[in-house]
Amino acid sequence: MSDPTIRLKRLAWARVTAPDLDEAMAFLGEFGLAVATRTDDTIYLRGTDPEPACYVLTEGDGNVEAIAFEAEDRADLEAIARVEGASPIEKLEGPGGGEAVRLRDPQGMVVEIVHGVAPLAPLETPGPVAINMGGRRERIGDLPAVRPGPSHVKRLGHLVLESADPDAVYRWYHAHLGLRKADEIKLPDGRTQILFSHLDRGPEYVDHHVVGFQYAFDEGARVQHLAFEVDDFDDLMAGHDHLARRKRRNVWGVGRHRFGGQIFDYWKSPWGLIHEHWTDTDVVNEDHVPTDEELTKLRDYWGPPPKPAFVISRWNGAALRNIAGLVWARIRGARR
Repeated sequence: MSDPTIRLKRLAWARVTAPDLDEAMAFLGEFGLAVATRTDDTIYLRGTDPEPACYVLTEGDGNVEAIAFEAEDRADLEAIARVEGASPIEKLEGPGGGEAVRLRDPQGMVVEIVHGVAPLAPLETPGPVAINMGGRRERIGDLPAVRPGPSHVKRLGHLVLESADPDAVYRWYHAHLGLRKADEIKLPDGRTQILFSHLDRGPEYVDHHVVGFQYAFDEGARVQHLAFEVDDFDDLMAGHDHLARRKRRNVWGVGRHRFGGQIFDYWKSPWGLIHEHWTDTDVVNEDHVPTDEELTKLRDYWGPPPKPAFVISRWNGAALRNIAGLVWARIRGARR
């Protein structure tokens, strides 16, 4: 297999639109994002990590307009700019400056490859709570002192792209950006339900997945969810209570995933985009051997099943047909 055009350094940000910016900012503040800076028409939000923005918000119809990844060096920008359909290298607006090349993936998503974005000072947080478990005693003479309020979002850690052909989309990201398969969940007929991919950083350990390529039961194309790391389990649960008290819509969680190992909690924004809090991920490197699992046989370590609003982005004839097929496959499997 040929080498990819470039190998990415990290996931940087998503450009998101919302119909009502005041309503969106109320939700995102409760979710745990902080304003880095704003212009007349754009709000740049950040986590506590040094990166100047992980979420770029503008007014619009409620879609994710673009996703951005950081390149290792400027030579990578020059290389990706030679891919068919890519833009020339352009200056970036917003905190941190830098440069970018923009291109579109096979499902039409704008992908920005950026370099030279200057970091900001990290934001102070309470930090993870020391634990006294499993015979270890790390918190001596102190109370946990878990603070109520929003979770402390650190960074955008991963996202899921939905489409009718996730394998084709993955092949593009593998060929051009070097993403590598971590593990895969299959539909009963053998097609991909979701293929998890990680950054290729050689021997360096990285998160189990940075992009999931998922089959859309309605056969549409979109970012299905954005996933943000928080400090620890207590921070995630404090954020869960904070959002629940404000009557925000939880669509899955709290639980722990089988593939990736994250403790997760998913919330749907007022304009319909799912945002995830997670903590404690598995890490892999070039020596990781991918595995496959059939969807109807897969179980998370613990937690409730997802609600329909998580599984189905849009109800239409294709969604009804595909869900009916999945239910029938589960019934057949239970009879064997």
